[in-house]
Amino acid sequence: MEPTRDNPLLRFNTFWWAVWTFLMFAVLLAAVILFNRKPPSSLEDAAAVARYATKEKLVAAQAGALPAAQIAAAIPLVATALATSKPAAVERPEQVVPGSATALKLAAEYGAPAATGVSAPPAAGGNNTQPATPPVAPAKP
Repeated sequence: MEPTRDNPLLRFNTFWWAVWTFLMFAVLLAAVILFNRKPPSSLEDAAAVARYATKEKLVAAQAGALPAAQIAAAIPLVATALATSKPAAVERPEQVVPGSATALKLAAEYGAPAATGVSAPPAAGGNNTQPATPPVAPAKP
């Protein structure tokens, strides 16, 4: 600032001009806040509506399926039955290792071909998208 234009009156006016400008923006912001009272919406709020509707349906379905009194009455009966039962070995396992002794025994027992882990070739005339033999890379000189 030039020394000839620096005086107390100019500083006083500049200070109050800045204060009033700040206050005018504050009043404008307050007016916008007062007249724009919509709650903010987000994607989480939109998804919550669907989640709460689904939850209400599930709670209603569960309440109608089995009353709490019947559940409370069944717990001691099931607990005593579980405590007195003995664990037993599985007679026929659903998953066996292909080519193992168990797989061969089960195949012989049920008359099914034994799974060896190698799949059968695709049927001729089918919708084959792969070539019959893999492509061979050229030899390097």
